[in-house]
Amino acid sequence: MQVNIAKNETRELLNDRIEQLNSDGFQSVQLAHFGDLNQDLINSLTVSVEEMMISAGDRKPLIKRVFSILIEGLQNILIHGMSSDDGQPALLIVASNESKYRVVLGNIASVSDKDRLIDYLTKLNEMDDDAVKTFYLEVLNNGLISTKGGAGLGFITMRMKSKDRLQYSFDDCGDGQLFFTISTDLERLAS
Repeated sequence: MQVNIAKNETRELLNDRIEQLNSDGFQSVQLAHFGDLNQDLINSLTVSVEEMMISAGDRKPLIKRVFSILIEGLQNILIHGMSSDDGQPALLIVASNESKYRVVLGNIASVSDKDRLIDYLTKLNEMDDDAVKTFYLEVLNNGLISTKGGAGLGFITMRMKSKDRLQYSFDDCGDGQLFFTISTDLERLAS
């Protein structure tokens, strides 16, 4: 399937997300990527974020939680995001302020996936931390492996590791496609 997102649209989406981060009090964008995604780039991006957090003096438990969210989110994009012969457009932004990090991830999705994503994320966000852990174990033990190789643990892991709700949005790209963005915050002091 042909992914229909022009370069000027990618710049606009990236700028919109960065403006939203600034409005939400995240003064520093530590890393921003909007472009093709592959396994080598995932490795490079996660190592860069880990090194940046170590340099900033963040504690090891927080670094591990952010790393886990990055791996889950980027692998989800690589496995489940729409791609074409031109590659697979993916968004990653890591921003910070004195008290939090925000991880923002995005990819092209089909309009037909929107309701399912909203229902799943709403269910997940309504759970308290203990219910999320229980749900994770249920899916881990009983989850069916999808045709793309996933058992549905990615969003659960992101929610569990962040200890915060998952925020999400959809932008219409036309031709039955949406740009799906998901983000979560992690407290810097409560590792």
